[in-house]
Amino acid sequence: MLATSVVGRFSQGMTGLALMMLTTERSTYAVASVVSTAAAVGGFVAGPVLSRLADRYGRRRVLVITAVLYASTMGVLAAVPPQPLVLTALSLVAGLCTPPMTAAVRAALPVFVGQERRRSAFALESTAQELIFVLGPPATALCASLGGPPLAVATCGLLVLVGTLGYTRGPYVEVRAPHAPETSTGGGHVLRTPGMGRVLVTAGLVFASLSGQTLGVVAMVDSQHVSPRAGLVLACGSLGSLVGGLAYGALRGRPIRFRHLSLALSAGLVALAFAPDTRALVVLVFLWGLTVAPTISCLLEWLSSLAPPESATEAFGWLSSALIVGNSLGSLLGGVLITTYDARAPIAMAAGFALLAALVSEEWQARTPIVAARGLALLAGRVRQLLPRFRRRAAVASDGTMPSRTDQSPTPPADAASSRTNPCSERQDHP
Repeated sequence: MLATSVVGRFSQGMTGLALMMLTTERSTYAVASVVSTAAAVGGFVAGPVLSRLADRYGRRRVLVITAVLYASTMGVLAAVPPQPLVLTALSLVAGLCTPPMTAAVRAALPVFVGQERRRSAFALESTAQELIFVLGPPATALCASLGGPPLAVATCGLLVLVGTLGYTRGPYVEVRAPHAPETSTGGGHVLRTPGMGRVLVTAGLVFASLSGQTLGVVAMVDSQHVSPRAGLVLACGSLGSLVGGLAYGALRGRPIRFRHLSLALSAGLVALAFAPDTRALVVLVFLWGLTVAPTISCLLEWLSSLAPPESATEAFGWLSSALIVGNSLGSLLGGVLITTYDARAPIAMAAGFALLAALVSEEWQARTPIVAARGLALLAGRVRQLLPRFRRRAAVASDGTMPSRTDQSPTPPADAASSRTNPCSERQDHP
Protein backbone atom coordinates (compact mmCIF):
# COMPACT_ATOMS: atom_id res chain seq x y z
CA MET A 1 0.00 0.00 0.00
CA LEU A 2 2.61 2.53 1.08
CA ALA A 3 5.17 1.53 -1.56
CA THR A 4 2.82 1.92 -4.54
CA SER A 5 1.40 5.16 -3.15
CA VAL A 6 4.92 6.60 -2.81
CA VAL A 7 5.61 5.75 -6.47
CA GLY A 8 2.31 7.36 -7.46
CA ARG A 9 3.14 10.50 -5.47
CA PHE A 10 6.82 10.69 -6.33
CA SER A 11 6.15 13.32 -8.98
CA GLN A 12 5.28 15.77 -6.18
CA GLY A 13 9.01 16.10 -5.56
CA MET A 14 9.85 16.28 -9.28
CA THR A 15 7.20 18.21 -11.20
CA GLY A 16 8.06 21.72 -10.02
CA LEU A 17 11.74 21.45 -10.93
CA ALA A 18 11.01 19.57 -14.16
CA LEU A 19 8.60 22.25 -15.36
CA MET A 20 11.09 24.98 -14.44
CA MET A 21 13.84 23.23 -16.43
CA LEU A 22 11.54 22.73 -19.41
CA THR A 23 10.35 26.34 -19.41
CA THR A 24 13.69 28.05 -18.86
CA GLU A 25 15.25 26.26 -21.84
CA ARG A 26 13.73 28.93 -24.08
CA SER A 27 11.97 31.34 -21.73
CA THR A 28 12.66 33.38 -18.62
CA TYR A 29 12.21 32.56 -14.96
CA ALA A 30 9.19 34.87 -14.95
CA VAL A 31 7.49 32.60 -17.49
CA ALA A 32 8.52 29.57 -15.45
CA SER A 33 6.85 31.14 -12.43
CA VAL A 34 3.62 31.59 -14.38
CA VAL A 35 3.73 27.98 -15.57
CA SER A 36 4.31 26.69 -12.03
CA THR A 37 1.53 28.91 -10.69
CA ALA A 38 -0.89 27.51 -13.28
CA ALA A 39 -0.13 23.97 -12.11
CA ALA A 40 -0.61 25.04 -8.47
CA VAL A 41 -3.96 26.68 -9.24
CA GLY A 42 -5.12 23.51 -10.98
CA GLY A 43 -4.06 21.42 -8.00
CA PHE A 44 -5.82 23.76 -5.58
CA VAL A 45 -9.11 23.46 -7.45
CA ALA A 46 -8.80 19.74 -8.16
CA GLY A 47 -7.89 18.66 -4.62
CA PRO A 48 -11.32 18.86 -2.94
CA VAL A 49 -13.32 18.37 -6.15
CA LEU A 50 -11.67 15.09 -7.21
CA SER A 51 -11.59 13.88 -3.61
CA ARG A 52 -15.34 14.48 -3.30
CA LEU A 53 -15.87 12.54 -6.53
CA ALA A 54 -13.76 9.72 -5.08
CA ASP A 55 -16.02 9.57 -2.03
CA ARG A 56 -19.13 9.59 -4.19
CA TYR A 57 -18.20 7.29 -7.09
CA GLY A 58 -15.35 5.25 -5.60
CA ARG A 59 -11.67 5.97 -5.13
CA ARG A 60 -10.47 3.36 -7.59
CA ARG A 61 -12.48 4.76 -10.49
CA VAL A 62 -11.40 8.37 -9.93
CA LEU A 63 -7.75 7.47 -9.36
CA VAL A 64 -7.48 5.41 -12.56
CA ILE A 65 -9.19 8.00 -14.76
CA THR A 66 -7.17 10.94 -13.43
CA ALA A 67 -3.89 9.01 -13.61
CA VAL A 68 -4.43 8.29 -17.30
CA LEU A 69 -5.36 11.92 -17.99
CA TYR A 70 -2.41 13.24 -16.01
CA ALA A 71 0.12 10.96 -17.70
CA SER A 72 -1.27 11.89 -21.13
CA THR A 73 -1.05 15.62 -20.35
CA MET A 74 2.54 15.33 -19.11
CA GLY A 75 3.44 13.38 -22.23
CA VAL A 76 2.03 16.16 -24.40
CA LEU A 77 3.90 18.73 -22.29
CA ALA A 78 7.16 16.91 -22.98
CA ALA A 79 6.51 16.71 -26.73
CA VAL A 80 5.11 20.11 -27.70
CA PRO A 81 7.29 23.13 -28.47
CA PRO A 82 7.96 25.05 -25.21
CA GLN A 83 5.80 28.07 -26.02
CA PRO A 84 4.78 30.01 -22.86
CA LEU A 85 1.04 30.00 -23.56
CA VAL A 86 0.98 26.31 -24.44
CA LEU A 87 3.03 25.34 -21.40
CA THR A 88 0.81 27.40 -19.11
CA ALA A 89 -2.40 25.87 -20.46
CA LEU A 90 -1.09 22.32 -20.28
CA SER A 91 0.27 22.88 -16.76
CA LEU A 92 -3.16 24.05 -15.66
CA VAL A 93 -4.73 20.92 -17.19
CA ALA A 94 -2.14 18.72 -15.49
CA GLY A 95 -2.94 20.32 -12.15
CA LEU A 96 -6.65 19.76 -12.67
CA CYS A 97 -6.02 16.08 -13.52
CA THR A 98 -3.69 15.30 -10.61
CA PRO A 99 -4.95 12.08 -8.98
CA PRO A 100 -6.07 12.57 -5.36
CA MET A 101 -3.61 9.88 -4.26
CA THR A 102 -2.48 11.58 -1.04
CA ALA A 103 -6.05 12.17 0.10
CA ALA A 104 -7.07 8.61 -0.76
CA VAL A 105 -4.16 7.08 1.16
CA ARG A 106 -4.68 9.23 4.25
CA ALA A 107 -8.41 8.50 4.27
CA ALA A 108 -7.83 4.74 4.06
CA LEU A 109 -4.89 4.43 6.46
CA PRO A 110 -6.65 4.74 9.85
CA VAL A 111 -9.40 2.35 8.77
CA PHE A 112 -6.99 -0.17 7.27
CA VAL A 113 -4.61 -0.34 10.26
CA GLY A 114 -7.14 0.36 13.02
CA GLN A 115 -7.70 3.45 15.12
CA GLU A 116 -5.30 2.27 17.83
CA ARG A 117 -2.44 2.35 15.30
CA ARG A 118 -3.46 5.59 13.64
CA ARG A 119 -0.55 7.60 15.04
CA SER A 120 2.05 5.08 13.88
CA ALA A 121 0.45 4.88 10.44
CA PHE A 122 0.35 8.63 9.93
CA ALA A 123 3.90 9.00 11.26
CA LEU A 124 5.11 6.43 8.74
CA GLU A 125 3.14 8.12 5.96
CA SER A 126 4.62 11.52 6.84
CA THR A 127 8.10 9.98 6.82
CA ALA A 128 7.48 8.46 3.39
CA GLN A 129 6.23 11.84 2.15
CA GLU A 130 9.48 13.38 3.36
CA LEU A 131 11.45 10.87 1.28
CA ILE A 132 9.60 12.06 -1.81
CA PHE A 133 10.85 15.61 -1.38
CA VAL A 134 14.37 14.46 -0.52
CA LEU A 135 14.80 12.13 -3.51
CA GLY A 136 12.59 13.95 -6.02
CA PRO A 137 14.97 16.79 -7.04
CA PRO A 138 18.01 14.49 -7.55
CA ALA A 139 15.86 12.13 -9.61
CA THR A 140 14.71 15.08 -11.74
CA ALA A 141 18.28 16.22 -12.29
CA LEU A 142 19.29 12.67 -13.28
CA CYS A 143 16.48 12.39 -15.84
CA ALA A 144 17.32 15.82 -17.26
CA SER A 145 20.99 14.88 -17.60
CA LEU A 146 20.08 11.69 -19.48
CA GLY A 147 17.44 13.00 -21.85
CA GLY A 148 16.85 16.68 -21.15
CA PRO A 149 13.92 18.34 -19.37
CA PRO A 150 11.31 16.64 -21.61
CA LEU A 151 12.40 13.25 -20.25
CA ALA A 152 12.04 14.54 -16.68
CA VAL A 153 8.53 15.80 -17.40
CA ALA A 154 7.51 12.56 -19.10
CA THR A 155 8.94 10.55 -16.19
CA CYS A 156 6.66 12.44 -13.80
CA GLY A 157 3.62 11.32 -15.75
CA LEU A 158 4.87 7.75 -16.05
CA LEU A 159 5.50 7.43 -12.30
CA VAL A 160 2.01 8.71 -11.51
CA LEU A 161 0.44 6.24 -13.94
CA VAL A 162 2.43 3.21 -12.76
CA GLY A 163 2.13 3.98 -9.05
CA THR A 164 -1.57 4.79 -9.19
CA LEU A 165 -2.49 1.70 -11.19
CA GLY A 166 -0.44 -0.42 -8.79
CA TYR A 167 -2.14 1.15 -5.78
CA THR A 168 -5.65 0.61 -7.13
CA ARG A 169 -5.05 -3.13 -7.48
CA GLY A 170 -4.97 -3.53 -3.69
CA PRO A 171 -7.98 -4.39 -1.49
CA TYR A 172 -7.40 -1.32 0.71
CA VAL A 173 -8.42 1.26 -1.90
CA GLU A 174 -12.12 1.32 -1.06
CA VAL A 175 -11.82 0.51 2.65
CA ARG A 176 -14.16 2.64 4.76
CA ALA A 177 -15.04 3.02 8.40
CA PRO A 178 -17.66 0.58 9.77
CA HIS A 179 -21.26 1.74 9.33
CA ALA A 180 -20.16 4.53 6.97
CA PRO A 181 -22.22 5.01 3.77
CA GLU A 182 -20.53 3.55 0.71
CA THR A 183 -20.78 6.86 -1.12
CA SER A 184 -20.94 10.49 -0.07
CA THR A 185 -24.10 12.32 -1.01
CA GLY A 186 -23.47 15.75 0.45
CA GLY A 187 -21.59 18.42 -1.45
CA GLY A 188 -19.33 20.68 0.57
CA HIS A 189 -20.73 19.64 3.96
CA VAL A 190 -17.23 18.66 5.09
CA LEU A 191 -16.34 22.31 5.65
CA ARG A 192 -19.35 22.64 7.95
CA THR A 193 -18.03 19.89 10.23
CA PRO A 194 -17.29 21.40 13.68
CA GLY A 195 -13.57 22.13 13.98
CA MET A 196 -12.80 21.51 10.29
CA GLY A 197 -12.21 25.18 9.51
CA ARG A 198 -9.85 25.47 12.46
CA VAL A 199 -7.71 22.50 11.40
CA LEU A 200 -7.48 23.72 7.78
CA VAL A 201 -6.43 27.24 8.82
CA THR A 202 -3.89 25.73 11.20
CA ALA A 203 -2.58 23.52 8.41
CA GLY A 204 -2.18 26.51 6.09
CA LEU A 205 -0.15 28.33 8.76
CA VAL A 206 2.10 25.30 9.33
CA PHE A 207 2.81 24.88 5.62
CA ALA A 208 3.46 28.61 5.25
CA SER A 209 5.99 28.26 8.06
CA LEU A 210 7.73 25.33 6.34
CA SER A 211 7.87 27.20 3.03
CA GLY A 212 9.36 30.30 4.66
CA GLN A 213 11.96 28.19 6.43
CA THR A 214 13.10 26.65 3.15
CA LEU A 215 13.62 30.04 1.52
CA GLY A 216 15.39 31.45 4.55
CA VAL A 217 17.81 28.53 4.93
CA VAL A 218 18.73 28.61 1.24
CA ALA A 219 19.42 32.35 1.45
CA MET A 220 21.42 31.98 4.67
CA VAL A 221 23.71 29.39 3.09
CA ASP A 222 24.25 31.24 -0.20
CA SER A 223 23.03 34.81 -0.29
CA GLN A 224 23.62 35.40 -4.00
CA HIS A 225 22.58 32.14 -5.67
CA VAL A 226 21.35 28.64 -4.97
CA SER A 227 24.18 26.12 -4.70
CA PRO A 228 24.47 22.40 -3.84
CA ARG A 229 25.47 23.41 -0.31
CA ALA A 230 21.96 24.72 0.30
CA GLY A 231 20.49 21.41 -0.83
CA LEU A 232 22.71 19.52 1.60
CA VAL A 233 21.62 21.72 4.51
CA LEU A 234 17.96 21.22 3.60
CA ALA A 235 18.60 17.47 3.38
CA CYS A 236 19.78 17.56 7.01
CA GLY A 237 16.38 18.94 7.96
CA SER A 238 14.68 16.16 6.03
CA LEU A 239 16.86 13.60 7.77
CA GLY A 240 15.86 15.04 11.12
CA SER A 241 12.23 14.86 10.07
CA LEU A 242 12.64 11.17 9.19
CA VAL A 243 14.11 10.42 12.60
CA GLY A 244 11.45 12.49 14.38
CA GLY A 245 8.64 10.81 12.47
CA LEU A 246 9.81 7.33 13.34
CA ALA A 247 10.25 8.28 17.01
CA TYR A 248 6.80 9.89 17.11
CA GLY A 249 5.20 6.80 15.61
CA ALA A 250 6.66 4.69 18.41
CA LEU A 251 4.85 6.77 21.08
CA ARG A 252 1.44 5.25 20.47
CA GLY A 253 0.19 5.26 24.05
CA ARG A 254 1.23 8.75 25.04
CA PRO A 255 -1.08 11.70 24.31
CA ILE A 256 0.77 14.50 22.51
CA ARG A 257 -1.07 17.69 21.64
CA PHE A 258 -0.62 19.54 18.39
CA ARG A 259 -0.14 22.83 20.20
CA HIS A 260 3.00 21.59 21.93
CA LEU A 261 4.50 20.30 18.69
CA SER A 262 3.78 23.56 16.89
CA LEU A 263 5.41 25.53 19.71
CA ALA A 264 8.47 23.29 19.42
CA LEU A 265 8.49 23.93 15.67
CA SER A 266 8.42 27.69 16.32
CA ALA A 267 11.17 27.50 18.94
CA GLY A 268 13.41 25.60 16.54
CA LEU A 269 12.90 28.27 13.90
CA VAL A 270 13.87 31.00 16.36
CA ALA A 271 17.10 29.11 17.01
CA LEU A 272 17.76 28.89 13.27
CA ALA A 273 17.52 32.66 12.92
CA PHE A 274 20.48 33.10 15.28
CA ALA A 275 22.80 30.47 13.74
CA PRO A 276 26.26 32.08 13.69
CA ASP A 277 27.68 30.09 10.77
CA THR A 278 26.88 27.31 8.33
CA ARG A 279 28.12 24.50 10.56
CA ALA A 280 25.86 25.59 13.40
CA LEU A 281 23.04 25.99 10.90
CA VAL A 282 23.41 22.35 9.79
CA VAL A 283 23.09 21.12 13.37
CA LEU A 284 20.16 23.40 14.16
CA VAL A 285 18.34 22.47 10.94
CA PHE A 286 18.65 18.77 11.84
CA LEU A 287 17.35 19.38 15.37
CA TRP A 288 14.51 21.52 14.04
CA GLY A 289 13.67 18.79 11.52
CA LEU A 290 12.94 16.42 14.40
CA THR A 291 9.70 18.37 14.97
CA VAL A 292 8.46 18.52 11.37
CA ALA A 293 7.11 15.02 10.71
CA PRO A 294 5.55 14.73 14.21
CA THR A 295 3.77 18.06 13.71
CA ILE A 296 2.38 17.03 10.32
CA SER A 297 1.47 13.57 11.60
CA CYS A 298 -0.42 15.05 14.55
CA LEU A 299 -2.20 17.38 12.13
CA LEU A 300 -3.28 14.37 10.07
CA GLU A 301 -4.52 12.60 13.19
CA TRP A 302 -6.52 15.66 14.15
CA LEU A 303 -8.14 15.94 10.71
CA SER A 304 -8.86 12.21 10.62
CA SER A 305 -10.66 12.41 13.96
CA LEU A 306 -12.93 15.20 12.66
CA ALA A 307 -13.67 14.03 9.11
CA PRO A 308 -17.05 12.37 8.49
CA PRO A 309 -16.39 8.71 7.60
CA GLU A 310 -18.28 8.97 4.30
CA SER A 311 -16.28 12.08 3.25
CA ALA A 312 -12.81 11.35 4.59
CA THR A 313 -11.17 11.61 1.17
CA GLU A 314 -12.70 15.02 0.55
CA ALA A 315 -11.49 16.24 3.94
CA PHE A 316 -7.91 15.32 3.09
CA GLY A 317 -8.42 16.87 -0.34
CA TRP A 318 -9.13 20.18 1.38
CA LEU A 319 -5.94 19.66 3.36
CA SER A 320 -4.02 19.43 0.08
CA SER A 321 -5.52 22.75 -0.98
CA ALA A 322 -4.51 24.26 2.37
CA LEU A 323 -0.97 23.03 1.69
CA ILE A 324 -0.90 24.84 -1.67
CA VAL A 325 -2.20 28.07 -0.15
CA GLY A 326 0.27 27.89 2.74
CA ASN A 327 3.24 27.17 0.50
CA SER A 328 2.32 30.02 -1.83
CA LEU A 329 1.85 32.46 1.05
CA GLY A 330 5.14 31.49 2.69
CA SER A 331 7.05 31.70 -0.58
CA LEU A 332 5.57 35.07 -1.51
CA LEU A 333 6.15 36.75 1.84
CA GLY A 334 9.52 35.06 2.31
CA GLY A 335 10.79 36.34 -1.03
CA VAL A 336 9.70 39.88 -0.19
CA LEU A 337 11.40 39.73 3.22
CA ILE A 338 14.66 38.41 1.77
CA THR A 339 14.74 41.22 -0.76
CA THR A 340 13.81 43.90 1.75
CA TYR A 341 15.75 42.82 4.84
CA ASP A 342 17.88 39.72 5.21
CA ALA A 343 17.98 35.95 4.84
CA ARG A 344 16.96 35.59 8.49
CA ALA A 345 13.77 37.59 8.04
CA PRO A 346 11.76 34.72 6.46
CA ILE A 347 12.97 32.46 9.27
CA ALA A 348 11.48 34.91 11.78
CA MET A 349 8.30 34.99 9.70
CA ALA A 350 8.16 31.19 9.70
CA ALA A 351 8.52 31.15 13.50
CA GLY A 352 5.61 33.58 13.73
CA PHE A 353 3.43 31.39 11.51
CA ALA A 354 4.18 28.31 13.63
CA LEU A 355 3.40 30.25 16.81
CA LEU A 356 0.15 31.50 15.30
CA ALA A 357 -0.74 27.92 14.35
CA ALA A 358 -0.33 26.90 17.98
CA LEU A 359 -2.66 29.70 19.06
CA VAL A 360 -5.28 29.04 16.37
CA SER A 361 -5.36 25.30 17.05
CA GLU A 362 -7.01 25.71 20.48
CA GLU A 363 -10.25 27.11 21.80
CA TRP A 364 -9.56 30.36 23.64
CA GLN A 365 -10.51 30.80 27.26
CA ALA A 366 -11.81 34.14 28.51
CA ARG A 367 -8.37 35.44 29.49
CA THR A 368 -6.50 34.11 26.46
CA PRO A 369 -7.08 37.16 24.19
CA ILE A 370 -5.47 39.39 26.82
CA VAL A 371 -2.51 37.06 27.18
CA ALA A 372 -2.17 36.69 23.41
CA ALA A 373 -2.27 40.47 22.92
CA ARG A 374 0.46 40.89 25.51
CA GLY A 375 2.58 38.23 23.83
CA LEU A 376 2.09 39.77 20.39
CA ALA A 377 3.06 43.19 21.76
CA LEU A 378 6.29 41.72 23.16
CA LEU A 379 6.94 39.97 19.84
CA ALA A 380 6.36 43.21 17.91
CA GLY A 381 8.84 44.99 20.16
CA ARG A 382 11.38 42.26 19.58
CA VAL A 383 10.91 42.51 15.82
CA ARG A 384 11.47 46.27 15.94
CA GLN A 385 14.75 45.62 17.76
CA LEU A 386 15.85 43.07 15.15
CA LEU A 387 14.98 45.09 12.03
CA PRO A 388 18.16 47.25 12.19
CA ARG A 389 20.21 44.05 12.33
CA PHE A 390 18.43 42.67 9.29
CA ARG A 391 19.22 45.89 7.39
CA ARG A 392 22.89 45.74 8.41
CA ARG A 393 23.19 42.12 7.32
CA ALA A 394 21.64 42.99 3.96
CA ALA A 395 24.66 45.27 3.35
CA VAL A 396 27.25 42.57 4.13
CA ALA A 397 29.80 41.89 1.40
CA SER A 398 28.48 39.40 -1.17
CA ASP A 399 31.06 36.67 -0.63
CA GLY A 400 28.49 33.91 -0.01
CA THR A 401 29.34 33.59 3.70
CA MET A 402 27.03 34.17 6.61
CA PRO A 403 27.44 37.47 8.51
CA SER A 404 29.10 37.49 11.88
CA ARG A 405 27.20 38.34 15.01
CA THR A 406 30.07 40.22 16.67
CA ASP A 407 28.68 43.57 15.58
CA GLN A 408 25.32 42.98 17.18
CA SER A 409 24.42 45.01 20.21
CA PRO A 410 22.91 43.26 23.20
CA THR A 411 19.18 43.41 23.58
CA PRO A 412 17.29 43.65 26.83
CA PRO A 413 15.80 40.38 28.07
CA ALA A 414 12.14 39.74 27.59
CA ASP A 415 9.79 40.18 30.52
CA ALA A 416 10.27 37.17 32.75
CA ALA A 417 6.63 37.14 33.76
CA SER A 418 5.51 36.69 30.16
CA SER A 419 7.61 33.55 29.79
CA ARG A 420 5.56 31.89 32.54
CA THR A 421 2.26 32.67 30.86
CA ASN A 422 0.71 29.95 28.73
CA PRO A 423 -1.29 31.55 25.90
CA CYS A 424 -3.13 28.35 24.98
CA SER A 425 -5.98 26.58 26.65
CA GLU A 426 -5.82 23.13 28.18
CA ARG A 427 -8.77 21.58 26.40
CA GLN A 428 -8.45 18.14 24.86
CA ASP A 429 -10.40 18.81 21.67
CA HIS A 430 -8.03 16.88 19.45
CA PRO A 431 -4.93 14.68 19.58
